[in-house]
Amino acid sequence: MYMGLEPGVAEEAAILTAIGIGTAFAVLVVLLAMTLLIRWISVRVERRTAEPMDDAPAQPTQEDSQARNRALAAALAVTALLAARGSSGERGRAG
Repeated sequence: MYMGLEPGVAEEAAILTAIGIGTAFAVLVVLLAMTLLIRWISVRVERRTAEPMDDAPAQPTQEDSQARNRALAAALAVTALLAARGSSGERGRAG
């Protein structure tokens, strides 16, 4: 007996361990292959169905900048209001 194991049991344990590791590796390789295949298919489908974007503006317009500035100002105002409300001890009413 070697370290409390019979040689037959140790050999069977080694074989089962090798089978388990091989199976896990094989499953990971299959998952990798499936992921690559699905990616390849989705890229091909996207290329066939994609429409050219000729009318998309390359630079943001002044209207876009103004809208973004207004949204930022509104977010800052709400944040300041909530901060002022929180520092004065007011809490929302539940119920």
